[in-house]
Amino acid sequence: MEDAIARLLPSGAPAQNRALLLADLSTYARAVVREARRESLVAPTLEEGVRALGWLERPVFVCGHHRSGTTLLQQLLDGHPELLVLPSEGTYFTSFNYAARADPAPRDVERFIGDWIARLVDPNQAPHFKLGRSGRHGNPSLLFARRLLGWHGALLEARPALARFALLLALVAAFRDVAAPLSTPRLWVEKTPLNERNVRRLDAFSEARFIQLVREPSATLASLVELYRTAGIGEFDSTQHAQAIRRSLQLAHKYEQRFPGRYLIVRYEDLTDYPMREMERVRAFLGISPDRSMSTPTVVGRAARSNSSFEQGGAGIIQRSRHSSALSADEARLINAFTASVARPLGYHVAQLTVLTRSAIHLRRLPLRAWRRIRTWIRRALLPIARRWAGAADSDHTNS
Repeated sequence: MEDAIARLLPSGAPAQNRALLLADLSTYARAVVREARRESLVAPTLEEGVRALGWLERPVFVCGHHRSGTTLLQQLLDGHPELLVLPSEGTYFTSFNYAARADPAPRDVERFIGDWIARLVDPNQAPHFKLGRSGRHGNPSLLFARRLLGWHGALLEARPALARFALLLALVAAFRDVAAPLSTPRLWVEKTPLNERNVRRLDAFSEARFIQLVREPSATLASLVELYRTAGIGEFDSTQHAQAIRRSLQLAHKYEQRFPGRYLIVRYEDLTDYPMREMERVRAFLGISPDRSMSTPTVVGRAARSNSSFEQGGAGIIQRSRHSSALSADEARLINAFTASVARPLGYHVAQLTVLTRSAIHLRRLPLRAWRRIRTWIRRALLPIARRWAGAADSDHTNS
């Protein structure tokens, strides 16, 4: 089935039949998990477990608002020999919330593994198969699944205090075993936009480090507008995104003060315009040795292209930041009204609107915000009723 998937993967242009590709990936991943269960898990040896805990308990969480440069930093860290970098977004508390608990059900563990097998086949850019392709040494995805199952049990026993993160740690350990078996990492790196909202949860790792990317607010909003337009995502709610950008910047200030020495703020503009200087800051913050790889964006060691909403440069090239004028006058005033007070201390020259202008902008948005809250309240109120009704219907069907 890998060959069928490979034929559907893009080579330069976007995939022609993305829906079929994703469906085949899901089917393939589930089949691999079933086979892993049949062949049994592969548990780490005592020596492997002790050695791995030395670096598994030292995560680096890269966070920041969407379109603020988190992917670029992830790619610049990818090639460092002292780091194990997950090549995809972790999204542990969002996409995998069903498994982010101390005692996930067996079906949720299998679903988690299957979801990651599919996620580690990139449907957009090469190298597509992050774990590698099947060959004379076997199927790397199958080994990954069996090792993940083995690591999960071992980590639950070795670190019960981190049971909620056992699956995440097992994922990282299994990825190293398959994708970089000769590596000797000192830390591991995971990137999830908006993970600054989960810092309190992630502080369960006493040696965790956090790097938050920030970007000039109007440039962040303009990039989001372009992303929605080109990807056909749907209606763009400028107010909601402006509020989210403000909250992200607020959390940057808050956690930099709360976790001195463990929380680093990196401006996207500085990272793209002065990459050597900024990556030296990052290197010193992480306490890793200098390495030439930190000047070239890569994914699993292969030169990677920019993730820009506007234009992609060549592989392995850092594009300088540029301010976009894609925002309308109303959008520009809106983002300034929401973010000026939190962006200016970060060195961004955001126009400070008058109190009257800011008040007028906020008041105009009140009906929309009120309706959104009412809609959320209705959903929350009706969901338990719908679940009880569905449960009763299932019971009636079973009895019949």
